[in-house]
Amino acid sequence: MSDTQSTLLAPVCMEGEILENRQVTPVTWIMKIHAPDAAPRMRAGQFVNLATSVDIVPLLRRPMSIHRVVQHMGVATGFCVLYDVIGPGTRNLHAMKKGQRIGFIGPLGNSITVPDGATRAVLIAGGVGVGPIKFVAEALLAMGMRHITVAYGSRDSDHCVPVKEVAPDGCRVLVCTDDGSVGRKGFVTEFVTDEITRGRLTPNDYVFTCGPVAMFRAVRDLLLPHGIPAEAATEEYMGCGFGVCFGCPLRQRQPDGSVEYKLCCVDGCLFPLDTLVFEGDPA
Repeated sequence: MSDTQSTLLAPVCMEGEILENRQVTPVTWIMKIHAPDAAPRMRAGQFVNLATSVDIVPLLRRPMSIHRVVQHMGVATGFCVLYDVIGPGTRNLHAMKKGQRIGFIGPLGNSITVPDGATRAVLIAGGVGVGPIKFVAEALLAMGMRHITVAYGSRDSDHCVPVKEVAPDGCRVLVCTDDGSVGRKGFVTEFVTDEITRGRLTPNDYVFTCGPVAMFRAVRDLLLPHGIPAEAATEEYMGCGFGVCFGCPLRQRQPDGSVEYKLCCVDGCLFPLDTLVFEGDPA
């Protein structure tokens, strides 16, 4: 990559105008931001770091997966993020109004890598890990992939994002909740087992997953015996988002079997799922 290309792709700190901040579940919101200088450089799987306040509290920005890129007449002009209102940062976000300006750094992190020849994909999301799924699915459709299954698990109806916000038209969407209030009752990993059993998930397919560590571990343990690789969008707590604060370490097993610490923000946030080492895994 040339120095010019590196400069063009480097994340920048800028402001965008909030075009929309709408509620899609009792706890989930989608914010649309006009950012024509940044949007054309955004790739599926990347994230932004949003400033939630102009005051010193909360001090740190909030990392948010890019939910989708907004297009106008074929040109990328902005982006959306999907978030649950949980703490002071996201409470500030949900209080922001159309027309306000919001600071952000981005795009950050790496993007999806789809194996040559893959014609099917399974995208697995747990909870707010559904955030990047729509952008990933749109990117896969743009690549010409026509067999995309989204397996989405949520806690209950209050936390379950509507299907139209989960994936674009043309995708097969499977939904479950812990209590059965929406879709099937159970965990999203049950869909993964079904897909493997029915031959709709093989080592030749592309798998992307985003969600909590417990889900990552369960998905990994289901896929490994079948030799099925997956990319995981990790969600470590971040400070700066670009490798300065060293606040988002995770462990990754190397080809020689050793385990090294990596930074979620600059080494990821996408990693091969089978290389990640979670708390409680064998040494």
